[in-house]
Amino acid sequence: MTRNANDKWLGGVLGGIARALGTSSGLLRGLFLVFFFGVGGLTFGISSGATLVIYLIFWMTLGKS
Repeated sequence: MTRNANDKWLGGVLGGIARALGTSSGLLRGLFLVFFFGVGGLTFGISSGATLVIYLIFWMTLGKS
């Protein structure tokens, strides 16, 4: 799994994960926003700060494609 240099908004993390899972990067970005902003209480106990930390960990550990 690598970051996607062609399908990115910030660091290409969600684009790379979407490519590895064979799904839409837009879907993953939407899920990320739901978790980050806690829309409708659908965060499953994950705070926005934890969501951001998880994203940053992926950004630091995944290589570029």
